Amino acid sequence: MTSYKNSSGSIAALVLLGFLLASCSGGSDGADGAAGGTGPAGPPGPPGPSAGNGMINIAVSSVAVPAGGGAPTVFVALTNDLEQGLTGLPAGDIRFVLSQLSPGTNGGSSEWQSYVTSDTGPAGAVIVNGQASTETATAGTFVDNGDGTYEYTFANALTAYPGGPTFDAAKTHRLGVEIRGQAPISSNGIFDFVPAGGDPLFERRIVDTQTCSTCHDRLEFHGGPRTDVEYCATCHNPSSVDGDTGNTVDLKALIHNIHSGRDGYVIIGYRGSVHDYSEIEWSQDIRNCQTCHEESDENTPQASNWRLMPNRAACGTCHYDDGIPGNGEHEFAIENGEHPFGLTLLDDTQCLQCHGPDSDIGGGAVRVAVVHEIPTQVESKRFQYNIESVSDMTVGLMPTVEFSVTNPLDGTYYDILNAVEFTTCAGGASRLAIGVAWNTTDYTNTGSGAPSAQPISMNPLACFGNPPATEVAGNPAGVHIFSVTASVPLPPEAVGTAAVTIDGHPAVDIDGVVNRIPVTNVIEYVGINGATAVPRRRDGNVVGVVDIKKCDDCHNQLSLHGNNRTDNPEVCVTCHNPNATDANRRNPPCTDTLGTDDTPIDFKRMIHALHASGETDVAYDVCGYNNIAHSIKFEYPGHVQNCEGCHIPGTYYPVDPAAVLGTTFDGGADPLTPTDDRVVSPNASVCSTCHTSSLAAEHMMQNGGDFDARKAADSTLISSGVETCVLCHGEGRSADVEVMHGVSDFQFN
Repeated sequence: MTSYKNSSGSIAALVLLGFLLASCSGGSDGADGAAGGTGPAGPPGPPGPSAGNGMINIAVSSVAVPAGGGAPTVFVALTNDLEQGLTGLPAGDIRFVLSQLSPGTNGGSSEWQSYVTSDTGPAGAVIVNGQASTETATAGTFVDNGDGTYEYTFANALTAYPGGPTFDAAKTHRLGVEIRGQAPISSNGIFDFVPAGGDPLFERRIVDTQTCSTCHDRLEFHGGPRTDVEYCATCHNPSSVDGDTGNTVDLKALIHNIHSGRDGYVIIGYRGSVHDYSEIEWSQDIRNCQTCHEESDENTPQASNWRLMPNRAACGTCHYDDGIPGNGEHEFAIENGEHPFGLTLLDDTQCLQCHGPDSDIGGGAVRVAVVHEIPTQVESKRFQYNIESVSDMTVGLMPTVEFSVTNPLDGTYYDILNAVEFTTCAGGASRLAIGVAWNTTDYTNTGSGAPSAQPISMNPLACFGNPPATEVAGNPAGVHIFSVTASVPLPPEAVGTAAVTIDGHPAVDIDGVVNRIPVTNVIEYVGINGATAVPRRRDGNVVGVVDIKKCDDCHNQLSLHGNNRTDNPEVCVTCHNPNATDANRRNPPCTDTLGTDDTPIDFKRMIHALHASGETDVAYDVCGYNNIAHSIKFEYPGHVQNCEGCHIPGTYYPVDPAAVLGTTFDGGADPLTPTDDRVVSPNASVCSTCHTSSLAAEHMMQNGGDFDARKAADSTLISSGVETCVLCHGEGRSADVEVMHGVSDFQFN
């Protein structure tokens, strides 16, 4: 169970009523007895019941606003996961936000405005450099009803807040709550209402918190207790500006500016902390508007605003003038009224005329939804790789693979020997590779003849004099199936099950530029020497330990190595295996920067090290294609301890060190054999990417971990000990990984 230190009060105090109710059994004997003497202080009691993954649940039942906009009264309940009321909350630990929603004007979007906003003018005044804020319950009247419910009456009438909106009882209002100094809260208790009565008919729900959480795990801003996007919008509205820099903190501009890494977008935060977002690089193409704006989500009925209501404030966050002539991304400053073709935008109504969903300019070519399409992703839908059959998967023979490339949109086949998509050889624009790797217990590829433990690879395209694949005879007209045979036989080291893969990219001319088109890689498992095929780490419907859908929550389409490897981790691990390092790329100019020591590219270590690099401040240094040096360090947008950000539930516990190979970090003098490799044992290899201290390393070694082991000819570990991690960190054990990492705190039901 994750523990929390509280700065004032405690969750134990809040659940006092729950214990009192539980002890009220038996009858009364009538009169009160005489008061007893004060006894000695007892030992500290146990902590109170959990409040939902150690969290407090907030529910606002109603908000009463007197006629004419008097001081509103909020009725709120606090409970734990047992639905016990939490009592004893100090007024200084709870804060409230109340905002009003107004329709947009002159083509602009609707706007929230908080009543509590710093400004010296009268209520309803136009705010310049204002800051929306919360009201702490010490300002008004706070009542603890003693049963987990509370009442709070604001300090002022809604007509009396300087800088607040002009009260309108017919407009939608939003009440949000935050609690500080206690256990974390599960949500901000968002409550939308209309003071005049009835359900809110006019809404602004554009992005859902759970959508953000697919990448961020759990939003926790301003010290932690601001967790809901709907809550953020109540303060981060057009009236709020950073008083130090003059930059807007309006939510639509704030979020777009941050995710696009806008040059010069700096916010001065609490206690003068400087937040420079210009170096942010989103983990996918910024044109993927629908990653956040999910129109299919019933919780976001206004998600389509991104294409139905273009406006200067939102669009200008990406389309701005950065003062660099010819910068293709930032050529004009829409937010300031500038526009290509000599147009000056006076208001937002002009945006809709050209970029709205019904615009016919250029045949609709400048509609928001059209111009934000990513051409390579659109083209990728026209290609599918297919493994038709595999033969001669026998030691001593050269495997033969029959395959095809089809268009899933119309069912047609590509003639890869003649189609321009697969014959544009210049610059490697067209590429296909057929791979054979072994074995699925844990890939080693020993005996392949390829350096750095790489699979057998076959190139079926007719580029640069390469012997191309041959078309299989006897197929119907228009059906193009090809055959390619390996140039080396399957070696004696190949046992068990082989993985046959296809990766690569067709070449497509888009607006005069040849693009490499990412296509989802495919894999098929084939038994060696007639053995029954055993897919890698497949348990029922669970394939592997990570889910590509989880990867794509952040990456949208995961395509690497020049768009060769796309959206299939099962293919990635055939090359990024435990025996592989970057030794075959450790040449100048990379060695001039990174030195001559190998870097492991074993998938389990590499991915953990990459995603933890910002947290540990340890860059992942590796030599890549063309011997180019890469020193990679970035801030993972989620929480690195949330294993289920990538992993399938239950697949992140310590592995059996007899079943999973250790990670080679030095391939030795002979790159074709594992016997002179220097190795890290498998569990230590993964855990040490986050737990980087010498104390953590010592703990791992005391429990069988080895940071300088050796491998036998079959790549199994020759170690001084056996990792016993599972004894303490296994499922249900005393230091269960899921519990110690607090994984359940980040999951949504």
